[in-house]
Amino acid sequence: MRKGIVVAAAVLVIAALGVYVAAGRVLASNAARVRIEQELSARLGEPVRIGSISAAVFPEIAVDLREVTIGEPEALRLGRVKILTGLRALFADTVDIREVAVFDGRPGGAAPGVTFHMNASVLGDRLDIQSLTVSGPTTRIEGKGVLTSIANLEGAFETTSDLIDLNELLAIGAALAPPDRAGTGRPSAPRSAPMHFVVKTRAPRVRFASYELRDLSTTIDAAPSKFVLDELSVGVFGGTFAGRLDADTHGVTPILRLSGAVTNIDVADLLKQSGSAGGITGRLEANVSLVAAAADGPSLLRSARGTIEAAVSNGSIPHLDLVRTVVLAFGKSSGSAVEGSGTSFERLAGTFVLAAGTLRSEDLRLRARDFDASGRGSLALDTGAVDAGADVLLSRELTAQAGTDLRRYAQEDGRVVVPATVSGTLGKPIALIDVAAATRRALGNELKRRATDFLGGLFKKKGGGG
Repeated sequence: MRKGIVVAAAVLVIAALGVYVAAGRVLASNAARVRIEQELSARLGEPVRIGSISAAVFPEIAVDLREVTIGEPEALRLGRVKILTGLRALFADTVDIREVAVFDGRPGGAAPGVTFHMNASVLGDRLDIQSLTVSGPTTRIEGKGVLTSIANLEGAFETTSDLIDLNELLAIGAALAPPDRAGTGRPSAPRSAPMHFVVKTRAPRVRFASYELRDLSTTIDAAPSKFVLDELSVGVFGGTFAGRLDADTHGVTPILRLSGAVTNIDVADLLKQSGSAGGITGRLEANVSLVAAAADGPSLLRSARGTIEAAVSNGSIPHLDLVRTVVLAFGKSSGSAVEGSGTSFERLAGTFVLAAGTLRSEDLRLRARDFDASGRGSLALDTGAVDAGADVLLSRELTAQAGTDLRRYAQEDGRVVVPATVSGTLGKPIALIDVAAATRRALGNELKRRATDFLGGLFKKKGGGG
């Protein structure tokens, strides 16, 4: 019995050594490396290069691939790929891939500092991913999912993250279409290989440049050279944004298109973040349609263009008092500037065009307790510089309290209306009344009144004499 046990142990040792030798000669051979390169290239539709290959037999038969690159030019670099296989791989012309583990994966040059790790099992053309971790300097995304087709790179995933840095996310997306490596500045050609990922993701915190957002929820639809953040919902400046973000990553600089609606945004917080603190308060509702060529926050603001239909409710312009300016203008010399104590308003609205960092509107409308105003205006986002002109229409109550001289400027509806301009900045606005234009309007009103009185008297005399 003891002799039988010794013989059996010897057989097992010899078998193990045989497997070890076979693994070294077959799985770790140059021929195996070439076969794996060819098989992966065929599956991915992109050139695959393997720097070195080694084999292990314990605790399972596995192949270790080092310095694996995908794409030409390089779009992805994998520091180490561990492929679990079986005994059949020692005696066949193909490698039977059962499980794949990726360590230190890096998108090509477009995304420095980004790595990923993956554990997955293979069944034919299907890859079931039990765990996937993508890490950048700030972002760490964890998820799971399935590639329904390895050859076509088609699959669906669910991911979560404590914090997502959108700059890093854009860099990962841009890695799908690397920029021209020849230094010409021209984008590389789109990939011919198919690819389609759908990723549902959530994150309680999102960072973009100096801005921090909250409660991100979206479905990312990624294809070669582009991705879409659909059903996008995120908390921003005390309110929410709901809509869609399209990103074209084919060129050197991503092209972003944002469309959707913002609700209940804190305008004071928004302006503070853009460098114009203290100018306006209130809550913002808006429909936005913007496009920008940007990979970071500053270039986003500089390049953004599009339209914004906006309305701010229940707010104030702390350093501007249009009513006081109107009243005092007629007791001072023409062109006098009056520093007011502030204007509260019910609604400030308009359709704005954004270009070159400046918002412009030709249909500004402001409704306050004591007056209404309508006109045009512009606001430079980086400096807060204001250039606006409007007709200020005093309420009937204020018109009734005004002196005779001021009431001369009333229109037919009995409300005083005078032209005003606002310059300076949001923090230090300068309001002026165009007294000359107001005088011309008053003269016109007076001529209309006298003509009306004359014609009325004339007809009255004719009527009495008839």
